Amino acid sequence: MTLTRFGALAELIAQHDSLRALMDRCHALADKVDVGGDPAELTHELVRLREAFEAHNVFEESILRPVLLAEDTHGAVRVERMIEDHVHEHREVRQRLGSPTTAELRDVIETLRAHLEAEERYLLTSKVLRDDTLPLHRR
Repeated sequence: MTLTRFGALAELIAQHDSLRALMDRCHALADKVDVGGDPAELTHELVRLREAFEAHNVFEESILRPVLLAEDTHGAVRVERMIEDHVHEHREVRQRLGSPTTAELRDVIETLRAHLEAEERYLLTSKVLRDDTLPLHRR
C-alpha cells in the first residue's frame, strides 16, 4: 500500500488525536486512583495507550525517512540522525509509560503531549506539505 505525503500526515494527526484522548483518560483515572479509586481501570487504559503509542510509532517510523528526505534542506546523514533521535525519544516514552506511580504517569503524559506537538509543528509545515506527489510506502 502506498500513501501520499498528505495522506500520511493526515493519518498522523488522526493518531495524535486518538493518543491525546487516551492520555486524557489515563490522567483522569490517575486522579481517581490518587483519592482511593481502583487502579484496575487505569491499568487497562494504560495498556490501550501503550498499544496505540506502539502502533503510532511503527507507522510514523515507516514514513519519517521519505518525508524528511523529500525536503531540500536536509542531507541524508542529517536525516538519519534526526530519525535516530526521534526513535530514541519514542523508546524513552514507552519505557516511562510503565511507571508504577501516578505522578510519574502524569509527567510522561505531559512529555508525550509535548512530543506530539513538536511533531505537528515540524511535520505540518508548508514546506513538507508543498508537494503531494511523493508516494510513501506503508509497511
